[in-house]
Amino acid sequence: MRTVWRGVTVAVTAAVALAMITLVLLFRFWIPAQEPTRRTPPYTIGSWQGQVAVFEGAQSYPMQVFDTAVSTLPEDARQRVLKGIPVEDAAQLSALLEDYTS
Repeated sequence: MRTVWRGVTVAVTAAVALAMITLVLLFRFWIPAQEPTRRTPPYTIGSWQGQVAVFEGAQSYPMQVFDTAVSTLPEDARQRVLKGIPVEDAAQLSALLEDYTS
């Protein structure tokens, strides 16, 4: 009788170990990992109808448009504005606007 229980115990232990290995491999290799979520910056300096503008969050309409034409900016600054400059806080926004609109 002891031999039967020993065999059953070994078989159950092997089945549980095989199930655990299968689950680990399934979650590691078969189920794709989630991509990190991209955070939208609080502000973006960009272009609106050819003028330097500030966009808030992911808004498509600017919160403020300046009288500075993007075409009057130096080439490197123009390319950055056209691409969109992410800005993390109001102090950084103020400093960058001073550079791009004065």
